[in-house]
Amino acid sequence: MKIARLRYPSPDGPEIRIVVEALGQPGRWVDVRNTARRAFERRGATAGAALQLARTLVPSSLSQALENGEAFLETLAQAAADTSGETLAAEGGQFVAPIDPSLYRDFLSFEVHFTNAAHLNNHGVSPVLYEIPIGYMGNALSFIGPDEEVPWPFYAQERMDYELELGIVIARGGRDIQPERAREHILGLTILNDFSARDIQLREMQGRLGPSKGKHFCNAVGPVIVTLDELPAGGLQMSARVNGEVWSSGNSGSMLWSLEELVAWASAGEPLPAGALLGSGTVGFGCGMELQKYPQPGDLIELEVEGIGVLRNRLGQRPAQGWLPSPKTPTIQI
Repeated sequence: MKIARLRYPSPDGPEIRIVVEALGQPGRWVDVRNTARRAFERRGATAGAALQLARTLVPSSLSQALENGEAFLETLAQAAADTSGETLAAEGGQFVAPIDPSLYRDFLSFEVHFTNAAHLNNHGVSPVLYEIPIGYMGNALSFIGPDEEVPWPFYAQERMDYELELGIVIARGGRDIQPERAREHILGLTILNDFSARDIQLREMQGRLGPSKGKHFCNAVGPVIVTLDELPAGGLQMSARVNGEVWSSGNSGSMLWSLEELVAWASAGEPLPAGALLGSGTVGFGCGMELQKYPQPGDLIELEVEGIGVLRNRLGQRPAQGWLPSPKTPTIQI
């Protein structure tokens, strides 16, 4: 099953609808809210009440819809099975980020990537990377979708970077999820571009926290979410192009930590909500830092993952200088 969100203009501003691809009919998108509305009408609800119920069950936000639990997931499956054409999405919709995450956490799960990063930054590979899945909490409010421009933060100088990753979308929340049950909690996979301002990232992480400003300004996700049963087993081919030139290629089968282990660790000792997005981390050689070359303002970044599609975003221009903190003088001598 493929899930997406489409944006339409309306007199009251943009309206976003959750859609699902009709089974056996590639490219034909079913409006999930319309499916819900018709189902409520068949069960005796008036037209007005059916519309109100459908809006509650299938809002514009996918993360909010997933909070409705099995009722929404069942409606999603019903919509995918509806090949009648009666609930097809309207023409002219624009794909937006398929998930507006309730929480975002990104991991380091590709050994080639974190080994390359360690060598390039002149430090050894920490043993902890082999002991537990290391990750950071990102900014769930900074996501953009396909074909949207990436804002270039004023504090980024030359080393703006892309990162070729998978995004794991959580359908069912939980706590202390065991790896053998983790797939039950996964809605599907999407493409994730974890943009990174390397200058400030490497500087701020000297404080042994973070990353923060080096990551929180923007992430891109899309164009669709694909359920695991529709994806090839054994690993997905992944590639990145800059202005049409292939810069990176890899395979998700090289992950050191599996999808199930990432879900389990993300939920260990804390709640993992429905609608959360987990990043796989960057595939080996899946960013400019590993290649020692960086994209420039105006460059078109295309990430492609087998079975999911292509996520395209163009880098914006460098803005004028903004506020930066003034250094402080140490007052404690150690």
